[in-house]
Amino acid sequence: MNTLKRIFIENIRYRRTMLKLAKSDLIKTYKGTALGWLWAIVNPAVTLAVYYFAFTVGLRVSSPVEGYPYFLWLIAGVVPWFYMRNMLTAGAGSIRKYRFLVTKIKYPVSTIPTFVSLSNLFVNMVLICIMMAIFIALGYPPDIFWVQIPLYIFMMYIFFSVWALLAGVLGTFSSDFLQLVKSFSIMLFWISGIMYDANRIDNELIRSVMLWNPVTILVNGFRNTFVYKKWFWENGSEMINFAVVFIILLIITLFIYRKLEKEIVDVL
Repeated sequence: MNTLKRIFIENIRYRRTMLKLAKSDLIKTYKGTALGWLWAIVNPAVTLAVYYFAFTVGLRVSSPVEGYPYFLWLIAGVVPWFYMRNMLTAGAGSIRKYRFLVTKIKYPVSTIPTFVSLSNLFVNMVLICIMMAIFIALGYPPDIFWVQIPLYIFMMYIFFSVWALLAGVLGTFSSDFLQLVKSFSIMLFWISGIMYDANRIDNELIRSVMLWNPVTILVNGFRNTFVYKKWFWENGSEMINFAVVFIILLIITLFIYRKLEKEIVDVL
């Protein structure tokens, strides 16, 4: 608990600095390009355009879902996945990327993954706004269920910020860990119900296991908000699963961080 309290205090104390560093991280990532940080929006927007062409103009093989075009159902899961995918890898490399903050100015290690997560969240919130505009443009205006959007954004942010701290520490001690995470993220895309509905898998055991996957739960949450029109408490079992997995992740993260924190500076 002392470690958790200390990390919390560090993140509160350095909150203004973290906001500045989050902005700097976004600019630094795309430094030297003509569009700069706008590439963070353009790249996923192009992906959405490809999906639109493929599933609306081209293939037309997918049936509407709850009266919504398959394309809208798809992007309701793909857009939050962009953030989760980026955080899997950005989190693992965050402390190495900003080693100078630790070695030269003694900046708190625990806050580095937080502002990297915040930087990626800024981008994803813009993409979510674009997605909302697409829904409206195609004739599906906002409704009361959209008030759940901040809840799922917060769940996504807090989970992957904790993941980023764990992965960032492990990535500091092993360069291979980042490569492992990159490979894992590809697999995770296909086993998390992003291109298909995990709730409709026939095999009960596989379906039950998938509904313990935080990515699946978050994707389902956004689709429940935009397409299925369900409140978060209507999927109480998934919310409980998410909470359990988050607590386990938090315990593991605190244990690893407490054990390795003092060695990070020496490794960097």
